[in-house]
Amino acid sequence: MMKKLLKKMTTLVLAGTTILALAACGSSSTTSSDGPADSLDDLQKRGKIVVGTMAATPPYEYHLVENGEDKIVGSDIKLLDEVAKDLGVDYEIKDMDFDGLLVALQSGKIDMIISAMSPTEEREKNADFTDVYYKGRNVMMIRKEDVDKYKTAESLADKKIGAIKTSVQQTILESELPKATLKLLGKSTELSLDLANKKVDAVLVDIPTATLLAKANSSIVASDIYYEDPSAGAAIAMPNGTNEEIMETINGTIKRIKPDYEEWLKNAMDGVELED
Repeated sequence: MMKKLLKKMTTLVLAGTTILALAACGSSSTTSSDGPADSLDDLQKRGKIVVGTMAATPPYEYHLVENGEDKIVGSDIKLLDEVAKDLGVDYEIKDMDFDGLLVALQSGKIDMIISAMSPTEEREKNADFTDVYYKGRNVMMIRKEDVDKYKTAESLADKKIGAIKTSVQQTILESELPKATLKLLGKSTELSLDLANKKVDAVLVDIPTATLLAKANSSIVASDIYYEDPSAGAAIAMPNGTNEEIMETINGTIKRIKPDYEEWLKNAMDGVELED
């Protein structure tokens, strides 16, 4: 049975790509600034940054409806709050599929990506990345009825496995389970629905995401099959050639909040209200 979180998020996913103004200024504008700022002062004069994320990846970023108000919440949004505060600007969020984020950054539709994105060699050709703010592990999720069936990676070697398109998990599967058939989707909620509906045999996600997806859907569980994150970890993506002062300010924020980030993850998971 689907729990409250997944039902809320799925409704919004089916509604299509969402654009939300979540800044303190309450702006409803959906266009980014005219190119990267030349300095921190220039950025502050503009007053706002447009931030891209995929808000269907709990507990990092996800939709939550409270008292009829749709909000994007999660540990990455707390990070964004701190980054914007230190930069001295407001922010607006654009919610989109993960594989569209870098394209939007390159085209100037957004000024920044905060979406648990890893700075791979290929991505670094198209964006400047901040210091890493979090690095975790990945776990294979399966249906509860298959716990005795899939106990090792070898048992899934030729099965159909889901992952987020262009994600670190896709890279892991291509390397570790080359004979498996991959189904690549845009959102983690879509992965859990496909798993529950037997459209895939397993899905690979990071551990915090697995924890919330299992809470949201009682028919799926984390297996005993784990993979270390081969990437550097999660970082913020900025346009190529980002001003050094702006980058230093963001890295200063990351250094300040990094000891607290895992607690933010825990709070994001613990704070979800679930139906019986």
